[in-house]
Amino acid sequence: MRRELMEAEPSGKRWRGQVRSQLYDTAWRMHHVLRPTRPFKHGAKRALRLDLSELTLSFADLPAAFDRYRILHLTDLHLDNIDDTAAETAARISGLKSDLCVITGDIRDNIHAPLHPLIERLERVVSSVHAPDGVLSVLGNHDGAAMVAPMEKIGIHVLLNETLTLTRDTDDLHITGLDDVHRFHTEEAYAALDAAPEGFCIALVHSPEVAGRAAEKHRLYLTGHTHGGQICLPGQRSFTSGLKRHRDLGKGIWRHGRMVGYTSRGIGACIVPFRSFCPGEVTMVTLRRGADHVSVDGQPADI
Repeated sequence: MRRELMEAEPSGKRWRGQVRSQLYDTAWRMHHVLRPTRPFKHGAKRALRLDLSELTLSFADLPAAFDRYRILHLTDLHLDNIDDTAAETAARISGLKSDLCVITGDIRDNIHAPLHPLIERLERVVSSVHAPDGVLSVLGNHDGAAMVAPMEKIGIHVLLNETLTLTRDTDDLHITGLDDVHRFHTEEAYAALDAAPEGFCIALVHSPEVAGRAAEKHRLYLTGHTHGGQICLPGQRSFTSGLKRHRDLGKGIWRHGRMVGYTSRGIGACIVPFRSFCPGEVTMVTLRRGADHVSVDGQPADI
């Protein structure tokens, strides 16, 4: 599989790969030493205080049968970083009713960590989802190809550069899911976007980095990757977006052409098990049929 070959190769320039590996090795050693300490536990606990962001998105061309359709969006769980991430996520979503749940990548933090404990944690999260149309997922830059089969075994449909069509009555909703386009980008991702059928299409992508191409056929783009900055100054002013392209789409609600996008701050924490002035979130998206309009947490959004 091409993805497996890419995972085995150094990403980017060699010195960047070496710096990244050293950074992760240092972080994991620190985790092992500091995990029992009170400051570490306090910081990790604060990082898992998850907000619920509620989006209502109206589209004039939404198929009538999907009016009021609800999508629970989870991303960047990094379940093997902070021990209680799965439990806190499960508790946060257990009372939420949706029609579909989507996960837009970075389910794990360490791509080389043992797989079985990760899948156990993921199953705990999925077991708390209430969505009759199931759970769809794509992979992020921290995820590995070896995760796909175990994920599907616990009931998650993993989309790898392909489109799934949901049908209600005589109406269709098309969902295109891409493999990671940040570290593992291939032309197959563009081909999948271009091959999406005519009609109302939603893109699930780990990163906002292909928003321009997706906007040609898709009306909604759900994504993550940036963590909203994770370690921010007051007012969620971030130091970096972690993006190669479309850095202006690094957080929150946005529009690119006719397409509306939402970049979630995500659930977990990457490398360091802390968040600062940037709480994690789960997102509930309600689709409405009507004049194009966007509201976030009940307030109109000017995008």
